[in-house]
Amino acid sequence: MEGLEPYEGQELIKTDVLGKVKEKLLQAYADEWITCYYYMLTAELVQGPLSGVIAETFRKEAVEELTKHAAAIAARLAELGAESEIPRDFAKLWEVGRCKYPPLPSDQHDVDGFIIASIKAEICAIKAYRELYELTRGLDPVTEELVEDILRDEVRHRTEMVNLLSKEGLARLKRELES
Repeated sequence: MEGLEPYEGQELIKTDVLGKVKEKLLQAYADEWITCYYYMLTAELVQGPLSGVIAETFRKEAVEELTKHAAAIAARLAELGAESEIPRDFAKLWEVGRCKYPPLPSDQHDVDGFIIASIKAEICAIKAYRELYELTRGLDPVTEELVEDILRDEVRHRTEMVNLLSKEGLARLKRELES
């Protein structure tokens, strides 16, 4: 059929969206790696009240970003024939990524600041995955389902991070999101 291109797995995707799907998946792949790095860094840096619990939460989330999300996206990119487009240089991930991770606080005791940075990153990820879902809905059921699963995780991550904020941190987050 004109306008459809077969790819591995015998699924079909309209060729007019295939390039955009690959581009957005590459961005998401880069973002997952970058988030993993920042979450692991946060786990090592954060100090202060409940820092052990917070560090453990960030480590757990980092592992999920990498072993579940980035791995699944890489597999999907391979299915779409885009494995050669995945950056081979770690620095290139920052260029490819869409969600530039917010700066981390210089004060290691600014626990709320570390958490707020992660919430902002999750908000960007949620927006990016929603857009990818809308792009693939009804056109690429495999990517659509993958994105739906990851989107569910990202919303859960955001909620978990919000729940870690102090009362003051929650007020600070609201102010920062409004500005």
